[in-house]
Amino acid sequence: MFRGCKQEDMPPHVYASAQIAYRKMQTTGIDQSIVFVGRSGSGKTTNAKHVLHYLVTAAGSINNVVTVDKINAASILLEGFGNSKTIMNTNATRYSQMTSLDFDVSGQVAAASIQVLLPERSRVVRRPEGEPTFHIFYQMIAGVDGMLRSELHLQNLEEYNIFMTPLQRTEDQQKATQHWAKILQAMHILAFSEAESKAIFSVLAAIYHLGVAGAMKGVNNRHHFAKPASAQKAASLLGTTVEELSRNIFSPSTGSLPRASFRASPVGERSGDITVSALEALEGFVIGLYAEAFNAVVSLINRSLSSNYRTRTSITILDTPGFQVPASCGRQTGATFEELCHNYIQERLQLLFHDNTFTSQQDRFAQENIDCDFDAMSSANPAALVEAIDRQSTQSMVRASNNDLRDYEQRGLLWLLDEEAIFPGATDDSFMERLLMHHGEGQEKRKKRRTSAMTDHLLTKGSANNSFVLQHMRGTTPVQYNTTGWLRVCRENPVTKMASQVLLDSQQPNITQLFSTIRGPISTVITGSVAGIEGSTALRRVSSIRRGYVSGTAGLKRKSVCLQVKFQADSVIETIRRSQLHFIHCILPHAQAGLCEQKSSLLLPNKNSTAEDSMLDVPLVRAQIRGSEILEAVRIHRQGFPDHMLFAEFHKRFEVLLPPEMRPNGPTVDEKQVSEQILQFCEVEKNNFKLGLSQVFFRAGVLAQLEDTRDGKIADTVIAFQKFCRGYLVRQRVKKLQVQHIAIKCIQRNVRKFMQIREWSWWKLYTKVQPVLNVHRTEEELKDREVGTPNTLAQ
Repeated sequence: MFRGCKQEDMPPHVYASAQIAYRKMQTTGIDQSIVFVGRSGSGKTTNAKHVLHYLVTAAGSINNVVTVDKINAASILLEGFGNSKTIMNTNATRYSQMTSLDFDVSGQVAAASIQVLLPERSRVVRRPEGEPTFHIFYQMIAGVDGMLRSELHLQNLEEYNIFMTPLQRTEDQQKATQHWAKILQAMHILAFSEAESKAIFSVLAAIYHLGVAGAMKGVNNRHHFAKPASAQKAASLLGTTVEELSRNIFSPSTGSLPRASFRASPVGERSGDITVSALEALEGFVIGLYAEAFNAVVSLINRSLSSNYRTRTSITILDTPGFQVPASCGRQTGATFEELCHNYIQERLQLLFHDNTFTSQQDRFAQENIDCDFDAMSSANPAALVEAIDRQSTQSMVRASNNDLRDYEQRGLLWLLDEEAIFPGATDDSFMERLLMHHGEGQEKRKKRRTSAMTDHLLTKGSANNSFVLQHMRGTTPVQYNTTGWLRVCRENPVTKMASQVLLDSQQPNITQLFSTIRGPISTVITGSVAGIEGSTALRRVSSIRRGYVSGTAGLKRKSVCLQVKFQADSVIETIRRSQLHFIHCILPHAQAGLCEQKSSLLLPNKNSTAEDSMLDVPLVRAQIRGSEILEAVRIHRQGFPDHMLFAEFHKRFEVLLPPEMRPNGPTVDEKQVSEQILQFCEVEKNNFKLGLSQVFFRAGVLAQLEDTRDGKIADTVIAFQKFCRGYLVRQRVKKLQVQHIAIKCIQRNVRKFMQIREWSWWKLYTKVQPVLNVHRTEEELKDREVGTPNTLAQ
């Protein structure tokens, strides 16, 4: 229904968006990107999988390097390791995923690659109250059986675990068991070896046992495990001893640390709470272990999807965590720092949509001297809120203590948080004070003394202590954030780095071999390395993510946990901006839609479905449409000139529409004049196009009509060419048949003559005498040669 179709021939569907991107990639040779935006629970990840399935199915794959089964297997593994149930979504994605499909010159999929960015790794140790950890732990605990359960020491699981709570309902345990079987099947499809799978399972089981082991203060204020027996299990799984494991966690040799860390708590902030410091060290180590395991999974997936085939273009599918509004689902304590990071990514994507839809068109018209009235131009620019979050100060980083220096230049929220995180003695209250001083009510007093792109009241003080409100999505979605513990989250935990060293020094050969091959930089909390890009030939087009992440300001600040969010977001935006963008806006029908159980079939009635499943919250839908600028984008698409081509490209592509006598033949051609001549010959109305300095602009649908006319002209030409070819081939075949007919008649005539004379007596005599004559003739020739030889020698 969609394969090979044009945009105007397809109904609105996610497959249509995929087909449009694929067709434009083939016709223009330009890389394409499909970006999903919307709230959490609106179906972005599901639709991203539909796009991948369609592209792989419609384009086909060389030697089955990339198949639908492999794509499904990769999705199962990534959802297990990176998804979790939240208050807004039963299967919420907690990382950003950039999937790239590379195509060869024939349009077939030659390779694929997956990059994981901004994973919420801190969820493995701490998360909002009432929310579980990642799916993979519950699936492993419920599904592992037999000898593997014994090897992972998961027989008795009654002890309390500080990192996760067990599943209570029987149906949840049954679902987890079923998903574990899918995990094993997915690893088999992606060619994970038994040793590699067991190494990953060992790390996951070690994390579980470390959660049971806990941490406490011992003699002489020395930290150690609260339950040594569980620590022993974790150590054996990691291939080390309990003593070595305890030393790496509680007494790491990290050298001199340039930034504040958990081990050096600021004065006045938990300075005497030794137990909490020990727990934080354990948390940092567990975060590092999980980061390494996640990176290993992504790297092994990319190994299965990569190839050495030469590629020409690519299509990138970007799927990010949805917009987080926890208050809409009943959580009144405020959003967390991790949810701020996810919302910031959504704001950056919305800003990219705004620039691509409105700003770039306006700038292009201005450069080409095209007069166009932008009545639908959006008045609210998302750049104001983005700057309020990530605006970098041009001055040197100084945490001044007087208001004059604080008022000198406004900094973004992330930069203020980074400064407070490294300043000794800073607290959550001091961070809130500085934040409101820069962006809150205090900025109104300084409004006349400075120039800023930010809009007033984008950030205001919240109703609770240590909270503030950001007006997201052009003010349509206010979100209250609770800053309690943000400084602790944003301080680098040095113990996290020890996890990779423990795995590399493991006495288990499968662990050492696996993690030495996928070695990469590990960070903490919500940021980290660009997982899975080592050794993958399919990722050469997006290598700028790594370059942008380790160079320039990002290189100087790469140890800053909160600023890594900005730097990785910059790299992602830079990568997809270089391609042709296609946005898919996913709308949440009502606040509880993400919590509805996925239906196995749309054709069969579901007994568990309720009226809320089909409910439509009209104010919520309207707010999402206003915030995402969908109506303005539709208006400007209809009122403006969305399609454009260079004169030379237009001339080259549509010259076929002119009759031969009107086509220019000179060495130099006025491309603009020829383009206008083509449009006049095709009788395109003047109000449907505009000629700029170097490009021709069309209203919506006009270029598609020209393409249809061109396709018809080319089809007529091809048909005429086929007619001549067929005629020539038929004529050649007729000539060959004529020659064969004459030859057959000649043969038949000779055969008839032979049949008539074969019984003739003279013919019989001739056939008997002829051999004798030949012998006599041969003897005479030999005698002549003998007589002639002496004469020849004498001469």
